[in-house]
Amino acid sequence: MKKSFTKWVAVAMIGVSSVTFTGCFGSFELTTKLHNWNTNVSSKFVNELVFLGLCILPAYEFAVLGDLLIFNTIEFWDGSDPLAMAPGEVEESSTQYAGDTYTVTKSHNMVAITNDATAVTSEFRYFPEDEAWFLMNGGEKAKLVKSEKKMMKMARQAN
Repeated sequence: MKKSFTKWVAVAMIGVSSVTFTGCFGSFELTTKLHNWNTNVSSKFVNELVFLGLCILPAYEFAVLGDLLIFNTIEFWDGSDPLAMAPGEVEESSTQYAGDTYTVTKSHNMVAITNDATAVTSEFRYFPEDEAWFLMNGGEKAKLVKSEKKMMKMARQAN
């Protein structure tokens, strides 16, 4: 019994120290983003139920594991947070869907998707002052998703 108790104390100490001393080796950005999303789901009671569900699934456990083994290691050795894009940073990748190749360009508060064959681009921008994502068409913008009362809501389409 005493050996089992000592083992659990050691596990608890490691868990507490990993949370307490995170500044030494990473920011746990993935876990923080999951937690921030969870706190904005709905009321505090629904948030608690979602939290318990995510713990059972084990979303939080995988987020912490991903932070510990991958993202915090990259952040420690590289000095940059791989999950956050600062203004001015640009990331580009290609993907294929239904036989067409698309180029996806991501930057701070913006995602652009270009069909390489037709050169048609769809641009999506996030405006923090509106707390919403918009589909851009030149100078015009159409609201797609808005944050309201700690929930993300799809914008209504005009008929």
